[in-house]
Amino acid sequence: MTLTKPAPITAGRLDTRSRERLARAESLLRQLERTGAPFTKDTVIAPLNDLQVELHNLSAECGIYIAMHPDPEVQQLAEKLQREANELGQRQLQSRPLYDALAAIDASSLGPVERRFVDVARLDMRRAGAELGPAERDRARALRAELTRLGQEHARHIREDTRFVALEGPHELDGLPADYIAAHQPGADGVIRISTNPPDHQPFMTYARSDRARRALQTAYLDRAPQNVEVLAALTRTRHDLARVLGYPTWAHYNVEDRMVGTPEALQRFFTELDEASAEAAKAEVAVLLEEKRLEHPGATTVGDWESSYYLNRVKTKRFSFDAQEVRPYLEYGRVRQAILDLNSELFGMTFTPVVHEERWHPTVESFDVTIDGQPVGRISLDMHPRERKNKWFFNAPLRLGVGGKQEGHGVLCCNFPDPTTLSGPALMEHAHVVTYFHEFGHLVHGLARRSVPFVRLSRTEGDFMEAPSTFLEDWIFDFKVLTRFAKHVETGAPIPESLVRRLRAARGFGRAIRTRQLIARSRLSLALHDGTRPGADPRQVEREINERYGLFERIPNTASPASWEHMDTDAYSASYYTYLWSQTIAEDLHTAFDGDLMNTAVSRSYRDKILAPGGTKPAADLVRDFLGRPYDLRAFKEWLSG
Repeated sequence: MTLTKPAPITAGRLDTRSRERLARAESLLRQLERTGAPFTKDTVIAPLNDLQVELHNLSAECGIYIAMHPDPEVQQLAEKLQREANELGQRQLQSRPLYDALAAIDASSLGPVERRFVDVARLDMRRAGAELGPAERDRARALRAELTRLGQEHARHIREDTRFVALEGPHELDGLPADYIAAHQPGADGVIRISTNPPDHQPFMTYARSDRARRALQTAYLDRAPQNVEVLAALTRTRHDLARVLGYPTWAHYNVEDRMVGTPEALQRFFTELDEASAEAAKAEVAVLLEEKRLEHPGATTVGDWESSYYLNRVKTKRFSFDAQEVRPYLEYGRVRQAILDLNSELFGMTFTPVVHEERWHPTVESFDVTIDGQPVGRISLDMHPRERKNKWFFNAPLRLGVGGKQEGHGVLCCNFPDPTTLSGPALMEHAHVVTYFHEFGHLVHGLARRSVPFVRLSRTEGDFMEAPSTFLEDWIFDFKVLTRFAKHVETGAPIPESLVRRLRAARGFGRAIRTRQLIARSRLSLALHDGTRPGADPRQVEREINERYGLFERIPNTASPASWEHMDTDAYSASYYTYLWSQTIAEDLHTAFDGDLMNTAVSRSYRDKILAPGGTKPAADLVRDFLGRPYDLRAFKEWLSG
């Protein structure tokens, strides 16, 4: 029964619940290590899954509170509990008796999903050190604990560092939308300040005419969390040490082994192929931006990264008669949120019923109970606006993972969009932010759709496929039929004109090659930090070298960048930032099944059932083949890239 007055989680309640989960997990591990022959799915697989449910529930809940809970006591306790859960998880992964018990199960007694669970579980255990001797196992576990601690520290420094830039006067707001200017009035000291939070940062970098102010804001943005220069160096060094203990030449080899790409060598070939597809087009696009800059600065030879968004918008305005500000009045936050719910209802057979989450951690959090085809599947919560001590990025994570036959899921979105309650007027969004909203909601849909997967470990797919289902949804926000459903002018109520959408779509094409090259460069940096050539090196120097070879824009010197790069916190993107590019190439191929009709619900339901619902019960390449009727390839992405 849903409470009308939520009781926010307290440190005491979180500690009690987590201790109970740890105790149950510890008991299950002891039971598994005492189990004797015959080894069966009932004596090994089922209790191992129960153990993983307990640990995942604890880690997931703590992860949400670390990122979003406003009480520092809860955040600090959640970090401590998460470390303890990870330590127990490592003990399970390194258990030689359990590793051998899984191998001893008669494969003929198992179904295909159970056999895949055994294969994947043993791979995880080998990668954690189950085959090592006692001393090496202890060393690997100690290094893993250190990585957890460093990752938490890295994230905390970013979360707690919001910067503000003082403008020299109201004239430095010239070019900004009227609603933005209205929301940024002088303070008591007469000074206008702009924060590094996304709702402030992105519009300012796109529209502000003041080159001085844009550069100052970008400098502040890049200089956040300077302590992380040393933390990131320690992360790369410790990751390399762990990889060597586990028998891998580098962390990059370890990090991509269980992904679709397989090896760093295959990843380099992927980069080379995309280089060939994008290099000339990106060079031409940058030349256009430089030409635009020279109208004001005749002697300019480069475009700075603090001005690239500004000149990109100016070029789109001139070439395609499209100014991103034109779309803002049609993208009011409340309408956008409702449109996303409505669209996913139609595409995937979902219903979203508003509820108040019993342990809502902040008053702005909205929650919905969800059904698919009339069957309850769980809950989602939306924590969508910036505040102090909250993660500054955009991501989805489970508060509770859906496990078939055991528990319904509860997915959470953490975003940083304009907050309607803090503005005197409507909360208008950038179209780019709406695209991000659709992207992140795609992760939520994926989590809900795989509700029937019976094993915690098989809920997730290969790491470099996980962005494909969310990237896949981005195209809908450029479709006229979709936009006309909700994009109404905030003052007149008039629907968005088809001519404006045509110009939006035309303008979208310009800058694709630049964006692709930027992703390749960032992916190369991720790899270079972990390729074993110099573990523990100053990440600023590594970034400078990558930018000198692959960067398109002049960089601001002497900042802490890449210290505030959120993706470096954990294994997920450590050497594998390429995941976004890899997933995008697959997402473009998936779109071909719709043959131009994005609202074809027969295709979208097939996509739900063949791509989303199976989770990791099959290799991702098999899921794509099931849906498309053929293996995926890069043709659709290259066509998209060429415009």
